[in-house]
Amino acid sequence: MLLERIRLKTFGCFQEQDFDLHDGINLIFGPNFSGKSTLVNAIFFTLTGKPIVPRVDASAMKNPKAYSGTAGLQFTVNGERYQLYRATGKRVQLRNEKERAWHVLFDDKRIGATELMLQERFGIIHEQLALTTFLREGEIFEFLARQSATRRDILHTLLGIDRLIEVRQRFIDTRRIAKREQGRIRAHQNSLRYNAQNVNEAEITRIEAKLKDLEAAYSAETSDSALIAEWVQHQNRLQKQLDTLTHQQNEALSGFDDAAHLRQMTATIEKAIQDASGLETKREQLIQQIGRLESEIEALTTVCNTLRKLLESGEQHCPTCYQKVEREVIQRIVDEKEAEKANRTEELETHKQSLETETKNLESRRGLEQRLQTLQVRSTQYKQRTQDIDKIQTELSALSSRLGETGIQQNRQTPSDTLTTVDKNQLKTQIDSERKRLDKLKQKEAVRLDRLGALQRANTDAAKVEKTLLSLELACSGIEKTIEALQQQILKPAEDELHHWIDKMQLFSSSRENGGQTRIDLQREHLLPTLNIDGADRSLMLLSGSEKMFLYLCFKVALARVLGNPGFFVLDDPTLHLDGERKILMVDFIRQLAEEYQVVVTSYDEDVRSGLEGAHLIEMTREA
Repeated sequence: MLLERIRLKTFGCFQEQDFDLHDGINLIFGPNFSGKSTLVNAIFFTLTGKPIVPRVDASAMKNPKAYSGTAGLQFTVNGERYQLYRATGKRVQLRNEKERAWHVLFDDKRIGATELMLQERFGIIHEQLALTTFLREGEIFEFLARQSATRRDILHTLLGIDRLIEVRQRFIDTRRIAKREQGRIRAHQNSLRYNAQNVNEAEITRIEAKLKDLEAAYSAETSDSALIAEWVQHQNRLQKQLDTLTHQQNEALSGFDDAAHLRQMTATIEKAIQDASGLETKREQLIQQIGRLESEIEALTTVCNTLRKLLESGEQHCPTCYQKVEREVIQRIVDEKEAEKANRTEELETHKQSLETETKNLESRRGLEQRLQTLQVRSTQYKQRTQDIDKIQTELSALSSRLGETGIQQNRQTPSDTLTTVDKNQLKTQIDSERKRLDKLKQKEAVRLDRLGALQRANTDAAKVEKTLLSLELACSGIEKTIEALQQQILKPAEDELHHWIDKMQLFSSSRENGGQTRIDLQREHLLPTLNIDGADRSLMLLSGSEKMFLYLCFKVALARVLGNPGFFVLDDPTLHLDGERKILMVDFIRQLAEEYQVVVTSYDEDVRSGLEGAHLIEMTREA
């Protein structure tokens, strides 16, 4: 990308002005408050949509007396010439020159779509430009004042692995929570230990059989009226339960002829719901199409209004692109846009009617879903009541049979003194004892079954947690390998490029004159780690200020080359606070950089101006 011209309108301190740029070095020279940094900010804002100074709102860059400001760039990429304009109101327009005329390729206010378009077409990414291509005023000293961990975070941002690291940390936190949950479940499993052998079931069956024999003997031999009365009472309770369940069963079938009718209605509603399964997708597509059409209509309206204002203004040249106004051509364009707008409006109305219809269909389907849910509940209730009725009827039949046998035996001519009073009492006591024992065994069995169910649920939870932990381990391992591969893929070429620039700038020349070698390992955990000079590590903090400064600049250039530099560098007052010797080194660095890239430099220092003699000079004055 070769920058050719900066175009400003009510932007910063400029009302309306253009600045031409050349290949090689472009020196923007002038006193303070003359607008030098505004030009740097205009370049950065046009490309990224954000101010070069962090945490500054874009609206602050416009002229205080204007409603909005516009910054533009004219540049060449692969032999194609483009104009990119960006307003502080977030509107972006991209033009392309074809046959000496400018054609609009993109005109939108959506930030996401704009940034995606610029990244796909020109490889423009905000973070990379800010940290590799541009040097803000005072940035070098801000960097040197940072801690090593902060420099590492800058590197991670440049490499695009900061989000991967964030995701990895979330996986690690989730894994920690899962391990705590695993420990809790294991403790719960240990507390639920029980005897796997069901020793109570056989004993319960034996006691129930014995009780049946004892009750039959007690009833047959003694004609015990109390036992018969107890059976009759139990029979009456069962009959009441049967009547209640029958009533509930009839309520579940209310409105239907029988269970088959209920099942048929449920199946019909299920089929209707299944046939209408794609309503949400169709409705969502219609909403998206309506949004797209409304955006297109709005854009066409804006274009038509702009062109009409241009026709009504009587201007001979366009105030934006400075092309001669062809009124007949513009009127024809307006007519075409109006026709297109009418077509879009008609299509929009059709989609809105379709959306209204689909919304009603969706509401009808939701009503059917509620109806289906009600019928399913009633069907479930009917099945449950049917099972309960069958169970009670079986128990009633058995009890009626036992009462019938007792009645027959009561009619027999059996001596009333077959058993003595003592035998009766012993038999009654034995029956009561067996019943108590049976109740205790059933309680134990219920507790055992409950613990068994709890243990099975705990085992299921443990298996789920184990599976989750395995997935998290694999995810963490995969992210670690991705980060490692990304670092190796980018940092190794960056090391080679950095060593190239260290040699080019003749840093640590005394070491090379003595046959030594300076190496930097960027794959460590810091952005500027220790240097290996002649086989010995030398800490960054022990370097001189000049060495630190130029190492940082060399690293920016090296990483920019690896990550895809757009073809230029912008340095805002790079000699700020530098002494005479360092100014000379900085000027030499800029000249070396200009051999491979286009460079834009701002300064108010006469030493820089004389040192960059022959550069394309843009003189700034406070009156501008």
